Amino acid sequence: MNVVSYCDLTESRWINGGGTVRVIASGAIASDGTVSFAVSDRWDWRLSIADVGQPGDFSQLPGVGRILTVVDGGPLHLTINGKSRMAAPYQPLAFDGGIHTRAALPKGPVRNLNLMCRKGHAGGSVSVIPLQEHALLPHQAAVLLDGEAFAGGRKLNSLDTVFGSRNKKVLVKGTGTLALVGLYGAINR
Repeated sequence: MNVVSYCDLTESRWINGGGTVRVIASGAIASDGTVSFAVSDRWDWRLSIADVGQPGDFSQLPGVGRILTVVDGGPLHLTINGKSRMAAPYQPLAFDGGIHTRAALPKGPVRNLNLMCRKGHAGGSVSVIPLQEHALLPHQAAVLLDGEAFAGGRKLNSLDTVFGSRNKKVLVKGTGTLALVGLYGAINR
């Protein structure tokens, strides 16, 4: 079972100094839907946690779709290509990463779960669901947002991530809230 502990993730500062990021995992998706993991800057998908400490511009990433979910603090006010959008806690917001995006923090710093997928190579989804018992499919990951949960007898802490497996059933049990992340191969490669 592949569990990534939030407390073990390495924090990196943003180039603009406005926040930090912790990459949970990144990789590629094969044509048969197999999710693979990579430790490099070359990825088709990337899942991360970002701490936004001050207002400012997002890095523009042409060809990358983003799904941002505020998981602590908030809301986060975004201006995306001149249009105002509010990212409320636990409400995934999808947008084009190549478009000019500016963030404002009306109630202070926020922490976001971010799924980024390269168009033409990978796609993804994020749903926030109540947790009781959930069996992960091979192309899914679950991030514990709040509550108490176990996977394979291992206790999960807040923001720990569990990945599904092709080889073994992965069951997440407990109470609280999960971000269920789906990773998919691109329809038009």
